[in-house]
Amino acid sequence: MATVIYRCPVGAPGECPPSATRGYCQVHMFQQLERHDPAEDVPSADTPTDTPDGAAPVAASPVGARPAADPEAATRPARPARAAQPQQNRHRQQQPQQDRRPQPRPARPPVVRLALLVAGVLLPVHAEHRRGGGGLAIGRDEPDCAAVPGLAGLDQLSRHHARMRWIDGALYVEDLRSTNGTFVDGRRIEEPTRIGPGCRLRFALDLDVQVVEIDEFGAPR
Repeated sequence: MATVIYRCPVGAPGECPPSATRGYCQVHMFQQLERHDPAEDVPSADTPTDTPDGAAPVAASPVGARPAADPEAATRPARPARAAQPQQNRHRQQQPQQDRRPQPRPARPPVVRLALLVAGVLLPVHAEHRRGGGGLAIGRDEPDCAAVPGLAGLDQLSRHHARMRWIDGALYVEDLRSTNGTFVDGRRIEEPTRIGPGCRLRFALDLDVQVVEIDEFGAPR
């Protein structure tokens, strides 16, 4: 006949001493002991003896067998695939940002004001932005030379002898098919010739002039 003992139902194995009579646990004083059959402690043939207390027995898997598939994999929602970043956007991100600071404007070239010194009289060359491109006309009947005394009596000078005009910010002198010609620094010209401060001009045989630079008030520099 098997011996019946009483154990604490809440204590860990070996923690609470068993008793041969029903009563209360000596460790858990308010916990009543429960009946326990020692035959239940004998392990069966299908149950491994080295299984830790409280752990579920694990069946041995055959050699080479693959682990079972996750049963929740079929019901788990798939992760959305990450969209490939366009090459164009990647290129923009790699490019350094442009400098948006205001850039200094190129300095404007200084304004050059020229005049002809004719018989002690300054004849300013009109600015390029004026109607007709500015410049200056030389001749006995030209209004630009009306301030020069005695010019109308010079027979060698044609009525419309020469003209000075601006081309891309530079001053050129052009002979208007005069009878006695136009000279720049002693050389007769046949086509428009560039002139500047210090150049000496001669119209016909009796009118020598000099190119000078003037300030904004019309005085020679």
